[in-house]
Amino acid sequence: MTDAEAKITSKGQITLPARVRQRLNVGPGDSVMFSEGSDGKIIVRSKAGTLADMRGMLRRKGAAPTRDAIERWVGEARSRAWPPQVARRQRKVR
Repeated sequence: MTDAEAKITSKGQITLPARVRQRLNVGPGDSVMFSEGSDGKIIVRSKAGTLADMRGMLRRKGAAPTRDAIERWVGEARSRAWPPQVARRQRKVR
């Protein structure tokens, strides 16, 4: 990927360029992680949902989620865990 530029606002916020969002397979409401590598470089990656993130979902009062809803949630979480190229390959295998 070529370089992409983003400006920092007075509040310290940035908007990820569209190419970066597509590469990370993230959208509104998703999280990204910034990690410092051993060489001092900053690494940006998408944060995949974990089962711990879903803890407490089923304790709500009201109707229990349907099997289809749970499978959809799991599918969405799995699709965020892989780079777009890998996710596409996995979908084709099924």
